[in-house]
Amino acid sequence: MLAATRVCLFAFLIGGFVVVTGQTIGIVAGSGPIVTTFGTDVADNVCVIAGVAGILAFLLLYTKEGRENAPDTEE
Repeated sequence: MLAATRVCLFAFLIGGFVVVTGQTIGIVAGSGPIVTTFGTDVADNVCVIAGVAGILAFLLLYTKEGRENAPDTEE
């Protein structure tokens, strides 16, 4: 589950970069359809990936693997 969480987080970060880059290109090119595409369709998919990453990260706290990799908060 840790690997799946990391893959989703990486995909989310790359997706965010793609959205920002795509919208920037659309603004520079003066193309409304490009900005709209990256602001809706692509961004929606990135948000779904972010949600899955969040759920996996939360569930990871309840696994042995997640507890072993969690930072030690006891003083």
